[in-house]
Amino acid sequence: MKKIRKRYLFLIILISFTVTIVSGIYIYKINTCRYHANNNIYKNYTEDEDKIYSKNINYRNAVNAYEKKIFALAIEELNEEINRFSGHAQAYFLLGKIYEDVKFPEGKYYARMIPQYEKYIELKPQGKRIGYVKLRVAQYYIQMGLKQKNVALLNKAEEYLLALDKTDSTVMMALGAIYLDKENYDKAIAEFEKSANLPPAELKLKYNSLGLAYIKKGSYAKAQRFLEIAIKIDPKDKYAQNNLGFVYAQQGNLKTAKVHFNEALMIDKNYKNAAENLNWVENEIRNKK
Repeated sequence: MKKIRKRYLFLIILISFTVTIVSGIYIYKINTCRYHANNNIYKNYTEDEDKIYSKNINYRNAVNAYEKKIFALAIEELNEEINRFSGHAQAYFLLGKIYEDVKFPEGKYYARMIPQYEKYIELKPQGKRIGYVKLRVAQYYIQMGLKQKNVALLNKAEEYLLALDKTDSTVMMALGAIYLDKENYDKAIAEFEKSANLPPAELKLKYNSLGLAYIKKGSYAKAQRFLEIAIKIDPKDKYAQNNLGFVYAQQGNLKTAKVHFNEALMIDKNYKNAAENLNWVENEIRNKK
C-alpha cells in the first residue's frame, strides 16, 4: 500500500552530524582540504585539561602532527600515548576528533570516533568538552539505532541528550527523532516545535518531521500545513513532496496527491516509494470512474 518515508529520520541526524554546530570546529580533508588555521591549536590541546600529561613526548608529537595535518603520525603518537597513560582524557578526545573530522581516502571513521569519545566521557564526566562529545556520540547512536532498529542505542543516545542543554535546537531535533521512532508522537511534536533558529537544511527537516508525526497520529490537516511549509522552503525535497501527496490521498484529494507524487519522481525518477504511491492513486482514480 502507500508508503511514507521513515527514512527521513536518518536525514535529521545525518545533516545534524555534518552541519557545524559548535564554534571552533575544524574540518580537515587529506591533501585537498581547506585548512582553517587556529594559532592556538597547541595551547588549546595542552593547557586546558590534563596539564599533567601535556608535556609527554608522544602527546606533544601528536599535537604538532595534528597542527601540520600529518594525521597518520598524530594517530600513531596518540595511540602510543594512550597505551602508556590510559587516564589521559585529552589524548582520547584528540584521537576521536581526528576520526570525526578527517576525510581519509577511504572515507571517514565515525565508528572509530565513538570509543575515543566514550572514554573521554568516562574520564571527564564534568570535562570542558563533555557537552560536545555527548552530542556527537548521541547523534551517531541515533543514526545507527534507526538504521539497525537498535533500541539500546537509541536509549543510550536519549540518555546523553537529556544530560545536555535541552533548549538547544540540535538537541531538540535529535530527541524528536528518537521519540518519533519510538512512536511517542506527542513528545516528538513537542521537541520539533520547540526547535528554533535552524539553518534552512534543518528547518525543512523540522517541518517535514512534524508532518510525519501528525501523519502517524492521523491528523492529516495539521500534517498538510507543516509539509506545505517544508515544500516552500525547498520545493525539490522529494520526501516532503511524497509525504504531502500521501496526506492529500488520505483526505480523498487523489488528483492533487498525484501531482505531488509526480513532483517527487521528477526530482528522483528512481524514488521507489513515490512510484508505488503514484501507481496506487492512479488505480484509485481509475476505479472511481
